[in-house]
Amino acid sequence: MSKKVSNSIKDSALFLKHAIKSPMQVAYFMPSSPWLIEQVAKSAHLSDANYIMELGPGTGGTTRGILKYMQDDAQLISVEINQKFIDHMEKTIDDQRLTISNKGAQNLVEIMADQDWQSADVIISGIPFTTLPKGMDQAIIKSIYEALKPGGIFLAYQLRDHVSKLAEPLFGEYTFKKVEYKNIPPMRIYTWKK
Repeated sequence: MSKKVSNSIKDSALFLKHAIKSPMQVAYFMPSSPWLIEQVAKSAHLSDANYIMELGPGTGGTTRGILKYMQDDAQLISVEINQKFIDHMEKTIDDQRLTISNKGAQNLVEIMADQDWQSADVIISGIPFTTLPKGMDQAIIKSIYEALKPGGIFLAYQLRDHVSKLAEPLFGEYTFKKVEYKNIPPMRIYTWKK
């Protein structure tokens, strides 16, 4: 068995274990498919971005995809609050462009300041907004808006459409929406330009 297949099986097993244990935090039972990851990378225009943030990377499947599609001199901060997922990512992803933060997505400006960033070009979120505690969803959207540069892209891939209503007061109507059916479960991909 190849190392890539072995890591993928380990990712899926760890992801499923935590989805069952903490369904409000993880919300999905399977990590992102390669088709979803490719669609996210294209929709977020990763090849044009220098400063990228990822919210809710889970076991790092989407993180690996982002790293694959971004520039060699770009930087990525992945924000994850589940320590088991962080430990797994630190063991399985070796890339100098990646920094992992456990501070929580409502603290993006502070997280960027820790890395001497002024703003983010792209923010990608897999956080399940529908399962967040009341008020936390709005705090995270506000944090995303404050961290993103003018003209920057906010992309959210979600099972439900709650994020589209949540983001509208700050970002306006989404600029792009697509459903990726080759993912289990199918995911809605929304993008906004600040």
